[in-house]
Amino acid sequence: MNAPPQNLAGRLVTPWIPWVLAAVGGVVLGLDVEPVIRGIGLLAVALSAFLLVRQMAAHREVFTRLLAGIPLPDKGEGLIRELPRAWAGLEAEIRRLRTEVEAGDQVRRHILAGLKTGIVLLAGDRRVRLFNPAARALLGASSALGEGAGLADAFREPDSLRALEEAYGGQFREWALRRAPRTLRLRAVPLPGPGAPEEVWVLVTLDDVTHLEALEATRQKFISNASHELKTPVTGIRVAVENLMDGGHVARGGENGLRIILRNLDRMVMLLDDISELSRIETGALRLEPRDLRAGEFLDDVLENAAALAAPRRIRLRAEAPPEVRGLTFRADPMRLGQVLENLLSNAIKFSPEGSEVVLSAEAAEGGLAWTVADQGPGIRAEDLPRIFERFFRAQATRGVPGTGLGLSIVKHLAVLMGGEVGVESLPGRGASFTFRHPLAENEVLTAR
Repeated sequence: MNAPPQNLAGRLVTPWIPWVLAAVGGVVLGLDVEPVIRGIGLLAVALSAFLLVRQMAAHREVFTRLLAGIPLPDKGEGLIRELPRAWAGLEAEIRRLRTEVEAGDQVRRHILAGLKTGIVLLAGDRRVRLFNPAARALLGASSALGEGAGLADAFREPDSLRALEEAYGGQFREWALRRAPRTLRLRAVPLPGPGAPEEVWVLVTLDDVTHLEALEATRQKFISNASHELKTPVTGIRVAVENLMDGGHVARGGENGLRIILRNLDRMVMLLDDISELSRIETGALRLEPRDLRAGEFLDDVLENAAALAAPRRIRLRAEAPPEVRGLTFRADPMRLGQVLENLLSNAIKFSPEGSEVVLSAEAAEGGLAWTVADQGPGIRAEDLPRIFERFFRAQATRGVPGTGLGLSIVKHLAVLMGGEVGVESLPGRGASFTFRHPLAENEVLTAR
């Protein structure tokens, strides 16, 4: 609703002081008072006249329009006249923004459609918000993948559902999924949701690794065959060298060269044995043979086997275990569990200074036992820790020590084969501590004597 036009009084009364002065002066002049007071009244009238003249000069345009009979404009008329132009500008901006959004959405759809990697975006309510054609093709017809579908509709396998729930808990997860004839590798990445700060969305990527799996099987078969075949000529060379040394037909100074050959042959045999062992684990050819073991006796046996390696360097070996653990009888494969612990002890002894101490401890852990080997060696740099279990990787502080670089990789694979995991804690100059957490089912813990 438009405001009524302002009149002359409305325009001029705003500065009200001149009018008050004029009124006061007029009242004083109309009274029979002393000359001094009348003088003050005249002064008030004169001052009011002066101020009114200044106001009229400031509002000259108003008075000119009034005298000419031109109505005063309403202040809202200019704004009203600008409204159509502003509205048109707003509509143009909205059209521009819509065009940009549609173009961006089209680019996103083209990118998703062109990816060979499957993409599934799960919202905080555990329903599908977005997916691409590759995801639908990889999951196959048995999956009810679609916008709004729930977790169990798109991913039916218990392993997948478990991994996705863990991703909603903030953890990155990676696992394999077999959907004949394919083998898929899935990764779940937690993302902050667009709603409440605590809301979590999950991005799932799917890759077809069937061909990689076939290549890996070929690689493992080649390594297994090659390591087996190489042992024959290596053994022949060793026998020939030993015969030369025993026969006494070696030229002066030649025995030292033959001893170097034997040492390197020993290293080669050790490397071939490790490669063969790792290949057997990776291909599933190695089978566990569990039997009843008593923790205390097993602990002592492992230390006794490592004593010969520690003696030349005067390294003390010590076992630690509380009485309730030493008296525990459990089921495990003694050869493979012993292999894990002896590999860890061998590394600790090799990398520890002479006269130091290496401790093998066992303690009850949630769901099983925790076996720990701690040394007083040079420690491991933080940047080397993530790669310490990779095959052939040697930490910087250990590169001068002989070894195949496969021992810790074998430990990790054996730990997984036994259903456990192996971890490491270390600080440079403070030694290292390797722990194998060995889970045991209820029927595998027999007695505590």
